[in-house]
Amino acid sequence: MMDSNTDQLRVSIDRCQKVLRFGTGTILAAFVLIIAATTVSTAEWVQVLCKALYYVIVLDALASVGIWYYRTRLEKSLVEADGGQ
Repeated sequence: MMDSNTDQLRVSIDRCQKVLRFGTGTILAAFVLIIAATTVSTAEWVQVLCKALYYVIVLDALASVGIWYYRTRLEKSLVEADGGQ
């Protein structure tokens, strides 16, 4: 019974790590797109695009902090479930 609980915790931690990696990629891609778009033009559509990408970066950063906090709680639960080893 305890093994299935720790296995579930490990799976959840792995999922959190995958989401955090995806979020990091999203932030990097948004930065690259902002740089590329502002290099190409300063038209109205570029300003709208860059503003949207800025909000993607901010929201992704906030989500990453929340997921990181949740993952640390899972890791603490995993240590307690393993008996503090």
